[in-house]
Amino acid sequence: MSKSLGNVIDPLEVINGVGLDSLISKLKEGNLPPEEVKRATQDMQKQFPDGILECGADALRFGLLAYSMQEIEIKLDIKRVVGYR
Repeated sequence: MSKSLGNVIDPLEVINGVGLDSLISKLKEGNLPPEEVKRATQDMQKQFPDGILECGADALRFGLLAYSMQEIEIKLDIKRVVGYR
């Protein structure tokens, strides 16, 4: 994931929630090549058909803490964070 490429999820979007349209528009504003934008858009539509639900800061913190015991590299699953709400 790279912030300059625009293929990251902002923690504030997890805390406050965000719609699918906003997620896709951020992809288009990044530095990804058009074919990557198309692929990433399709992936986002599968993973977040309704966008990212509002989870709150505590759920995000707990989710990250739960992952920190597993590996160095965190592959955050938003559904798991939503479960911690």
